[in-house]
Amino acid sequence: MFRDSRGVVHTVSSADPLADLPPGAARALQAALLSAGDGDGPVDVGSLLERCDAVRDLVERWQDAFFASLPDDVDLAEEARWAAEAGMSLDEVEAGYSEQDDPIVDLDELALDDDEEELDELAELLELQVEPDVDDPRRVLPEELVAVLERELLLLPLRVRLEALVAAVELIETWSDLVADHEKLLGHLVLSHAEPQVATDHEVLVERHAALHALAGPSH
Repeated sequence: MFRDSRGVVHTVSSADPLADLPPGAARALQAALLSAGDGDGPVDVGSLLERCDAVRDLVERWQDAFFASLPDDVDLAEEARWAAEAGMSLDEVEAGYSEQDDPIVDLDELALDDDEEELDELAELLELQVEPDVDDPRRVLPEELVAVLERELLLLPLRVRLEALVAAVELIETWSDLVADHEKLLGHLVLSHAEPQVATDHEVLVERHAALHALAGPSH
């Protein structure tokens, strides 16, 4: 990860998201998103997809928090060094901007026309927003899963944290799409896992896919 003079973040991600993910995070996502149920009955595909959505929402919120925490000032010499380590040239990135590109707006330079009463109302609104978020995805996720992902993703060094967060979302979406699409999952089992096309029921395929990854790990 590096930034240019406009503060725009650039990342160099691997083609395989597992290459950018810590092994602990990959295993936690595998256990949570490919789970074949508790053994008392067929897997609940709908509940599994809801969990995928909640984990994706959580990681995307962490991405937003990452960008919000970046300092405003950019040390171009340092960023050029990090760009070179990523195999890119900061000078080439800068040269790619044209005079027609829209400038980045500095919100601090904008004049506020609100009177004091309106500003007080805004302050009250912001205070309301600190109340517990009823849509917080952590409410529906296992505490152990959230704790592992926090440790494995949020404690990474700044320069590799964003790549890991992006990779996590990509992996979540890949597995969610497989679980949701009956035909895609069947083809994936045949082509990627060399599974004979015996059972075709959706729930059975989801369980088989989870069982195969439980033995082999998150990668293929």
